[in-house]
Amino acid sequence: MISQEEKDKIKEEIVTKVNSILEKNNESYRMDKVNVLNKADSVKFMGTYRVYDRRKYNSISREIETFLKKYRDVSINSKKIRDSGMKFTTVSFNFEL
Repeated sequence: MISQEEKDKIKEEIVTKVNSILEKNNESYRMDKVNVLNKADSVKFMGTYRVYDRRKYNSISREIETFLKKYRDVSINSKKIRDSGMKFTTVSFNFEL
């Protein structure tokens, strides 16, 4: 099982890296946290971020996915959203350790 200290380190590393990629691409959204689900035999990490510039979506997502793959198999889902005139793509990811 993963210690609380290790979980906190992983969560902080993910938030920092995802936000640095978003910032580098001039995206206005910042990820604030990664959720953790403690299971009997593993720990599941889950997070969500947004990409507003759809022209940059592929490059941003590819860079984030490459980073997240260091934590093994990552499940990534995306959905295009139109909310009050705003268009963005929301991306959720999760993986288990």
